[in-house]
Amino acid sequence: MKYELSPGATISEQEKAFRSFISNDPALSYFLETGTLRKNAKFAKEELYKDPAFLAFIAPYFEDIYVKAVFRCFDLKDTNLISDIAANPLLLDDTHKKIAFDKIFKLLEDKKARLISLYNNIQMGYQVDMIELSEQTGVMTICILNYLPVDFQAFRTTYGNEIVKLVRSLMTKDFNSARNIITDVRQLKADAQTTYDAEQLYQQMENAAQKAAAVESAREERSSGGNIIWAVIGFIIFIIKMIMLFAD
Repeated sequence: MKYELSPGATISEQEKAFRSFISNDPALSYFLETGTLRKNAKFAKEELYKDPAFLAFIAPYFEDIYVKAVFRCFDLKDTNLISDIAANPLLLDDTHKKIAFDKIFKLLEDKKARLISLYNNIQMGYQVDMIELSEQTGVMTICILNYLPVDFQAFRTTYGNEIVKLVRSLMTKDFNSARNIITDVRQLKADAQTTYDAEQLYQQMENAAQKAAAVESAREERSSGGNIIWAVIGFIIFIIKMIMLFAD
């Protein structure tokens, strides 16, 4: 439902008062009008914004704008907008909060289904769409998930578990991509067990990467040392030949 700045004359005195407060709040009125926020913008600290009657009035407008803004943050990877939204109060009554969160949960479940599909493709040995993989596991997506309200904590945990599972499967096929993903997922605000699992897998992969780098470095040193020895031997043979040539 779109918020109308000029609804007409046939409104109650209470609604007039509510609209007056909104008009005098630049950040809130701008959000209702455009669906976005100026950087670091804050709603006015009005006690009225906690009033059940005010929330019942504004919730139908705020719910629609809020959900569309969150969707846009995921689509555009807009971490600035989602952080500004998170820094302001949700002006929703219980009914419209449930409506809004249900819509966002549906979006998130679709993302999780795509993540699971990617995992299944890896398990089957199919080629992985790396753009799609980045879309579902990248640091921007993790950041946006973190800014969602605490009501989404359980989903973050489930999503984190799916990413960890995917990384375990991917690491034997594309170690560097798996390493990048586990590095990012460590930032996800999941439960303690999921956070621990991600950290442990990250440490295991870092240790493996360091050992591989050490082995490669040693191999290169041996190869380089061998080249020097052969160069010295070649130079000695050349000198010997020159000595023998002039001796003749």
